Amino acid sequence: MENNKFPREISLCLSGGAAKGAFHLGCISILEEHNIEIKAISGTSIGALIGASIASGKSAKEILEIFKSKEFKSIFKFTFTKSYLYKIDMQSPVLEELVNKHSFEELKIPLVITVTNIDNAKCEYLSRGTKLHEYILASCAISPIVEPKEIEGNLYVDGGVTDNFPVEVLQKYPYKILGINLYPFNKKRPSSLIGWIKKIIFIAWHAPNLAKKQACDFYVSSDKLNDISLFSFKNLDKSYELGRNEMKSHIMNKM
Repeated sequence: MENNKFPREISLCLSGGAAKGAFHLGCISILEEHNIEIKAISGTSIGALIGASIASGKSAKEILEIFKSKEFKSIFKFTFTKSYLYKIDMQSPVLEELVNKHSFEELKIPLVITVTNIDNAKCEYLSRGTKLHEYILASCAISPIVEPKEIEGNLYVDGGVTDNFPVEVLQKYPYKILGINLYPFNKKRPSSLIGWIKKIIFIAWHAPNLAKKQACDFYVSSDKLNDISLFSFKNLDKSYELGRNEMKSHIMNKM
């Protein structure tokens, strides 16, 4: 991280991380309180949904309250298929409440989101077109937990499979980059066979993200995120306050 003052205008990269995404909102709430303007956003999975909501004009606190609502939780429908456990109700009014725009061009802030194309095993970086809602949900389709999304003949799943921290796409903008990563490296050593398997898989998947940290002018994460569940809504407030505290300390040290 560069040792300089925190800028008044930034580009913002939001990693994936499911229910840990409330940490993003806590960080963004501090940016809002300090009148720091977000000029461009990139995001994966929950980062894509939050990024699109912010780019639509929602505040961090408004998004948090929607995430905590029964209506938001109800968009995840359990299904009895052999391929996945849940599908997302695309017709739910709560999605419109979060993102009331339907094309990238309508957004108030330029947005890039990632999806993984299952048909060619490539990451796609999307920033234009009229299928904004469809691609957001595709970026959030954590396979095999959530139903993949077929869009224009292509089958898509969570962008985090191929790029969970899309920092590089922001380098074309003339602003300092703030990266917020919901997957800090867990230094704890495994004590079981299953633990070692999970550790090695995580390292193989996460190694590129560690290098991406160097592409950020400012980087925020927290080891305490390792204690927050990916798929539970019980810790949204805890994660939000953790994000506020981490972001606050970064800004106070740079102001």
